[in-house]
Amino acid sequence: MHTSNNICNFTNKKRFIILFLFLLSLLTLLCGCKQAAPAEEKTHSAVKSSSDVKPAGGNPEQSYSAKDDTGRILVFKTKPCRIVSVTYGTDEILKTLAGPERIAAYSRHAGDPEISFLSKEDVKRVGKKVENNSEAIFALHPDLVVISTSTGADELRTLESMGLTVYVAMSPKTYQEMRQKVRNLGLAAGEPQKTEDLLKRMDERMASLEKRLQAIPDDRRRTAVAFSMTGPMGRKGELFDSMMKLAHVINGAATVHPLGIKGQISKEQVVQVNPDMFLLPTWNYDKHSDPEKFARELMEDPAYRNVKAVKNRKMVYVSDRYRYVASHHIVDAVENIAYAVYPELFPEGKPEDQE
Repeated sequence: MHTSNNICNFTNKKRFIILFLFLLSLLTLLCGCKQAAPAEEKTHSAVKSSSDVKPAGGNPEQSYSAKDDTGRILVFKTKPCRIVSVTYGTDEILKTLAGPERIAAYSRHAGDPEISFLSKEDVKRVGKKVENNSEAIFALHPDLVVISTSTGADELRTLESMGLTVYVAMSPKTYQEMRQKVRNLGLAAGEPQKTEDLLKRMDERMASLEKRLQAIPDDRRRTAVAFSMTGPMGRKGELFDSMMKLAHVINGAATVHPLGIKGQISKEQVVQVNPDMFLLPTWNYDKHSDPEKFARELMEDPAYRNVKAVKNRKMVYVSDRYRYVASHHIVDAVENIAYAVYPELFPEGKPEDQE
């Protein structure tokens, strides 16, 4: 009888182990991906050629390599499925290419309509937002953390010392650099086909917009000066300057020198430029900035009394999510800048943001 009980207990244990392994396998299958390679398996040397990177295939269980925007090579056993994004631009790219089910947390600005293209519903679906804080990030048990090149080297080292796989994303200054940002992150997320499809849609929309804007002869292009809450913005060579060119708008802030300490032109230089339009900010970023009050102050400023933008009351709000775009939504940004300056070219009305 004692032997029979032992056999029964052994059989029950065996059944329990089999059931446990089955449930574990099912959980892995539903997730569709496993944890990325641990820190010691990563290679942080610069990528010399595309042959150094093994792209992801269609199988979520297939290992692959990808480089981040600084050239560091990351090795993944499978597609990451607990991704933490700490920048609003990478929030948007990952939401489109990886999908919310693979995101463990968005950045602190996610869902703010004045800076983010994510809706509150998008954020609610993921359920978490996180600051750029190593302890808070580690507590989410991510298999991929996406940070910015503006993040300090110490923070990067801290995250990696915790055994986390860290991807560094750049801050583009041109449309082509933005395409590269999208491509690199999409490949790291293990979504090569979705990435190429998105880039194709971006290029098609930009080509369509360019065809529309060709109706404006070069000598009839309008000059605009854009303002942030602290003054004129859009220095030469920055992303906003590049977007103004794509929108066939002359960026007044990039036409005069020297620039001030903060890279801005002075009030006297704005008068010298005499722009056709002022592009006004909308983001109450510190909860103490009133866009409407700011607009009134510009309109009532005696220094601007004879500036064409004020005389003709051509002062148009352009959302800060377009000004400071950091994702594939650069196309939406250029479209909306063009619409603000050349509304007559858009008889259908204001362009709607697209995925």
